[in-house]
Amino acid sequence: MHAFRVYLTMIRASILSRLQYRADFLMGILGVFVLNGATLGTTWVLLQRFENLNGWTFWEIVFLYNLWLLGHSFRAIFFRQITFLDDYIVQGTFDGFLTRPASPLLQFLGREVHYMGVGDLILSSTMLTLAYQNLGLDWSPAVWGWFALIVPASTAVEVSLILMMSAIAFKTSRSRAIVNAATQFSFNLVQQYPLDMFNRGVKAIVTFILPFAFMNYYPSLLLLGKWDKAGDSPILAYSSPLVAVILSLLALWMWRWGIRQYQSTGS
Repeated sequence: MHAFRVYLTMIRASILSRLQYRADFLMGILGVFVLNGATLGTTWVLLQRFENLNGWTFWEIVFLYNLWLLGHSFRAIFFRQITFLDDYIVQGTFDGFLTRPASPLLQFLGREVHYMGVGDLILSSTMLTLAYQNLGLDWSPAVWGWFALIVPASTAVEVSLILMMSAIAFKTSRSRAIVNAATQFSFNLVQQYPLDMFNRGVKAIVTFILPFAFMNYYPSLLLLGKWDKAGDSPILAYSSPLVAVILSLLALWMWRWGIRQYQSTGS
């Protein structure tokens, strides 16, 4: 509880610091709206010609994309600095986390709050609401409960995968390239388009090696009732929370491994 209170105190200080620059805050959110709007616009233009993508309609793809964006938004707000762990290591600033009487991981995670993720949160919530209405969905309380569980699980999947890849920097000093390659692969394929459009090799990668598909694709099969897309593995539609727990444990192990490997740059 003490460590958690320290983390909340650091988050509060970071938020107050960010709010001192309100114009920058608003412009950052506007930029997020433009970027994600362009992505959805591309999908709309594509579906004007083809009507559906392997059986997925426009609003189903909107739901798919924004389910990912909702989970991603919390990572973007509270955990974006994980991507830049190698900078902390190379510049020697990570040493400061090791000299204070608090968990280095909590200090690192609580160091920054990134306002642009707020734009992701607002946009994804709005678009999911519109998709729900346009698809004529009528979820039971149990499905709403499952949705509430999927969102933090989605965030945990992304945070854990990025933390594991970033922790390589403790040994190699640099990890940004592999993190960027993995996230771009995920964004350009899994998050924008239905996974069943791709071959088995791609499915295997984003299910078992870089399981980003558990952020939105597999949960969407259940939430949208698209069981025909589940194939021989309908259990995967229910697996996101379990995958999130497993990845979180692996990420913590990887972080501890990295701390043991760490040698200060002396900067």
